[in-house]
Amino acid sequence: MTFVRGLRCVHCRARYPLAPMFEGCPACATDGFASGVTPEYDYDALRAMLGGRPVAEAGIGLWRYRRLLPVLDRSHEVSLGEGDTSLVPVPRLARELGAAEVWIKDESGNPTWSFKDRNAAVAVSKAREFGAETLVAATSGNHGASVAAYAARAGLDCAALTYPGISAGNRILMQASGAQLVVTTPEGRRTLLRHAIRTLGWHPLTNTTDPPTNSAYGHEGYKTIAYEIVDQLGGRPPDLVAIPTAHAEGLFGIWKGFDELRLLGQLTEVPRMLACEPEGGPLHLAHAKGHPGIAVVPRTATVARGIDVTANTYIGVAALAQSNGLVVQASDEAILTAQRDLATEGFFVEPASAAALAGLRVAVDRRQLPRGLSIVVVNTSSGLKNLEAIVPLHEQPVTVAPTLTALGPV
Repeated sequence: MTFVRGLRCVHCRARYPLAPMFEGCPACATDGFASGVTPEYDYDALRAMLGGRPVAEAGIGLWRYRRLLPVLDRSHEVSLGEGDTSLVPVPRLARELGAAEVWIKDESGNPTWSFKDRNAAVAVSKAREFGAETLVAATSGNHGASVAAYAARAGLDCAALTYPGISAGNRILMQASGAQLVVTTPEGRRTLLRHAIRTLGWHPLTNTTDPPTNSAYGHEGYKTIAYEIVDQLGGRPPDLVAIPTAHAEGLFGIWKGFDELRLLGQLTEVPRMLACEPEGGPLHLAHAKGHPGIAVVPRTATVARGIDVTANTYIGVAALAQSNGLVVQASDEAILTAQRDLATEGFFVEPASAAALAGLRVAVDRRQLPRGLSIVVVNTSSGLKNLEAIVPLHEQPVTVAPTLTALGPV
């Protein structure tokens, strides 16, 4: 049973019924500003019902948290077994960073190897509840792969709009799931998306506006990362969560999950959020401008394709403001170094995901964080999703005779 009761604007708090709102809040939108909407719940009623017991129902996976998810009818829930990802301690990184504890929340364990599966599980379920027949997503790769897989699971048609340079892994995942894949310009994706919505009646699962907002429901899936972290840490939150950030749905969703546990009386404090973006990203400028803030920057080339955006969302600024958070930027060199170092710990992450550790190192080097923190670094996606950026960094192995002499020292 869900306790959802409607939508509200993240900025002006205007309230709306549960509906497929694609363009954010109309009440406070201007030519240069737009805010997303987010589901809100009857926290008082849920708190009274729980009586101090855990939020999760019996079972496994994301949907055991359905009380704080926006799908009304359980028959519409779509799942591929997402969630329940590992939280792994990394003592060597803790020593390097001067932290009490560092964990990797390894979202590569999801069905399409990305945390986007949590978003897609909720967004596709809600789209099916709204009666959608064809889903469409403007994507750099991972989001489209997730939407395609969950659309296939739900029996819905799907189109993915992307731009040149998409990784072979994500391209094949989308095509194998039966999605119609269209390659156009980065800016043209959103133009096509709006035409598809207005002319063809397709249901979007990604941002449609300029300035960008968030889709109304997908970020709710990311809340379950926060719920799981608290469960895995025995009922306590970390001090800091570092996450790669583009349009900040993950940042906002994870923060919202911690904040909801606070509203339910299950936490007394919430972590600070550390948003990690590539050099030249917009969120750093927007955060510096103050609240609220939207920044637009030129598109830059980066190895972290999945978090390469030219404008931030308001929800990212809101999550940082409300969590006393920070924004840091990392160079491509630092990102690739972090990717290599995580691999030596057993985590093969894509460059966009490695931005979390790279950014965390920047914050530590600049002494923006105190020592002795407990820190969770979110690995958002497997390195197998984007090999193109690092293939040139690894030599082809030589072929040798099958003898110990040829093998040489290991």
